[in-house]
Amino acid sequence: MNRVDRLMAYLLLFQSRGLMRAQDFAGEFEISERTVYRDIQALCEVGVPIVAMPGEGYRLMEGYYLPPISFSADEARSLYLAISMLVGLTTPGPTQRAASSALEKIRAVLPEATLRQVEALQSVIRFYAFPRPSLTFDDKTFLTLHEAIQQRKIVRLHYHAFSNEITERDVEPLELAYFDNTWILSGYCRLRQGPRHFRLDRIDRLVLRDEQFKPRELGSHQQSPGQERQTVVVRFDPAVTRWVRERQHFNLVEARDEGVMVYRPSSFEQIEGWLLSWGDKMEVLEPAELRERLAATAARILAQHQPERPETEDRPLRTTLP
Repeated sequence: MNRVDRLMAYLLLFQSRGLMRAQDFAGEFEISERTVYRDIQALCEVGVPIVAMPGEGYRLMEGYYLPPISFSADEARSLYLAISMLVGLTTPGPTQRAASSALEKIRAVLPEATLRQVEALQSVIRFYAFPRPSLTFDDKTFLTLHEAIQQRKIVRLHYHAFSNEITERDVEPLELAYFDNTWILSGYCRLRQGPRHFRLDRIDRLVLRDEQFKPRELGSHQQSPGQERQTVVVRFDPAVTRWVRERQHFNLVEARDEGVMVYRPSSFEQIEGWLLSWGDKMEVLEPAELRERLAATAARILAQHQPERPETEDRPLRTTLP
């Protein structure tokens, strides 16, 4: 990055973050703190009102704002794609309307040549969600959880697990993530005494409590009690291996030769339905317990689909003698 671009980036960081330290700039741009001091002096010399806060850092003088920013063709293209994706893949609501409005504002300030490129992109690229948009930023549950995370407040969940167990539990919410086409809440579950993940579409009822909590140091790989993962080894028929990769289960940890794949689900229920969707084109090699579970399920399916025999077939033949 040349110096002019770096100085402009200083201003953007000042305006977005407020107080900045010399070491913050040094780490951001991979330069020395001595270079940062020279850059700050250069900005002051051209009239940018930067205030030094002894022992704290630097900030722009109160009330100073940057003039409107122009976008390069690549920046405009990236912004258009990001906002178009947001509009196309979200449910109708305030966020979608705000995104559409922002897109029009961007179009209004683009140079003519850049605008033509964006319009050309707009004419050939579309974003669709089928059967319905599942990404939403305006859902009441999502908004309540976002508020709880920001304010560090306990939430009480009435949660309907995949096993059909319904529980009421207090959770210390930490993070919302969009994963595998659904929103996931990560937090510390006081009922289970460990970190847990909850699908928002399985939360039947949610209450925001007044109690606040102090975030725990959970660790990104900490294993919760009762959440030991099983290693599942599956061999897929060559006829479907490509399609398996296309619709891969999110618990995949290794893809071996000859269509053999290894998964680490937190429970058999998490992967059973997906495995059965491949019919006789897959075989579970291990563990034996999962093989037996799938065999039992297949037997029940077979029994349910056996053709019904006419009642006469079950009756013994009667011969009438003259």
